[in-house]
Amino acid sequence: MLALAVVGCGSSNDTRPKTWAFISPVIIQPSCATANCHSQLAQRSGVALDTAYDGWDQLVNRHFVKASDPEGSALIGLLRGQGSRRMPPDFPLPDADIELIAAWIADGAHWDLVGVASPPSSNTP
Repeated sequence: MLALAVVGCGSSNDTRPKTWAFISPVIIQPSCATANCHSQLAQRSGVALDTAYDGWDQLVNRHFVKASDPEGSALIGLLRGQGSRRMPPDFPLPDADIELIAAWIADGAHWDLVGVASPPSSNTP
């Protein structure tokens, strides 16, 4: 349990899996798919992130994520607050969470949910 607390404080020893199967339910859905933002109800900017399928589909196929290029991915810029907007707007994600998302993107932003067919992709390397 202590290791998880340390990870959240910016430790470079983040052992959490850099997979969409982990990132979507643990980071994206609770932080971004809220009633006011990117849920099916609100769909800010027409983006719904409240299921792993929809989140991956919209982030990858609407080019918020450039597979294998975290620095060129709009999602990372938004999460870091580069430019005029930061997501989520009310509170920034911990750096460790942003870096985990960046690592998933660097690895190709693959669909990795076992037993669930992947959305068609227009943005794979």
